[in-house]
Amino acid sequence: MNDMDELPNPSTPLAFLPPAGADQFEQARYLYAATLGAYVWDIGLNLRNDYVLLFKHRIRFPTIVYFLSRAFTSAYILAAFIFQVAPVENCDTLLLGLSISSVLTQTATATLFFLRVTAVWHPSKIAYAVFFILLLAVPAGGITVPLGTRGAHIGPTMQCITTAVPDTIELAAIMSLINDTAVFLAINYRILAHTMVADSSMARLRVFLGGKGLSALSRALLQSGQHFYL
Repeated sequence: MNDMDELPNPSTPLAFLPPAGADQFEQARYLYAATLGAYVWDIGLNLRNDYVLLFKHRIRFPTIVYFLSRAFTSAYILAAFIFQVAPVENCDTLLLGLSISSVLTQTATATLFFLRVTAVWHPSKIAYAVFFILLLAVPAGGITVPLGTRGAHIGPTMQCITTAVPDTIELAAIMSLINDTAVFLAINYRILAHTMVADSSMARLRVFLGGKGLSALSRALLQSGQHFYL
């Protein structure tokens, strides 16, 4: 009896992975399934607002960027889910599309927050220049992902797994984190510095944590920025 006959279910991809790798692969499946479910739920919650934004208001550049961010993020999460759970004919092709959609997602979302931070800091040319450079750094770091990531089938199955990851892939996460942190701090500083009456660190902390004492717009900027960063 050969090794294939000894396996209870030889078509199961996990049978061809070492125990540690099989555990990680299964955990990644749960993670991507949960992410897809959460994002679909988020789309459902915001469907009415998105409809109003698209059909009841004039479409401007920020609106276009917002829906591009939505579309690229949806494509990225869906492609990642398919890569983890579905039989795929060409793993490299799907992984390339997944990697490209990741770069586009990061870039579109970073552009949204670039528009926000430059509006908050208007008319500072220094702020515009600094955050424009950070915006360019996001796709520059992210491009390392599709250039070196490779995938292959697990054994004789049609299930895919990532087989090669470039050493420079950390740049994608690092540059995105630096940009997000800089935008987050810059917006919070601007809001707290220009809307607080009491010059007190504890008062600013209470406003930062609860948004009390701010205008509706400032509170929305503060809290939505916190939600995104977390």
